[in-house]
Amino acid sequence: DWASTGAVGEEIQAFSDFLVYALDSDSVLGHWAVAVFDEASGFVDVYRGRHYGKIYPPIKVKRRSGESGKRRMKWKYKDCDEATKRATTLTLRYIPGHYQPLLPELTKIAEKRLDKNGRRSRSIKLDTRPSLEDILSALEKWKVLYVVTDGRA
Repeated sequence: DWASTGAVGEEIQAFSDFLVYALDSDSVLGHWAVAVFDEASGFVDVYRGRHYGKIYPPIKVKRRSGESGKRRMKWKYKDCDEATKRATTLTLRYIPGHYQPLLPELTKIAEKRLDKNGRRSRSIKLDTRPSLEDILSALEKWKVLYVVTDGRA
């Protein structure tokens, strides 16, 4: 529908606001989280998928329904491990009109730079991607303004 009305396309600017629809679904994207760091405002928009932290695909479970005794199928979501949480968390940098991935390799390069006292900073572990929990913890620690749009709400 959006393409036919001209609301999206090659000439239309991308907006992270559209993430809400994908992350609030039962699709594989509903298991992801995305943090968008806005370079212009210094603000961070965090989008948490409906099933973030759960294993995809869900498991089918048979259940009896009420007094009729008929069996129904139900989907059950199990919690995932930390490595999966890290793998399903994306970090993006927003420059007005453009999104770029924040890559651990670039962060490692920045970490090698010396701080104002001539020492290397070791405050953040940089050998793995951050999970959403890691990101939220860092935002709180450094008092960065952010908002979480939660697909689980």
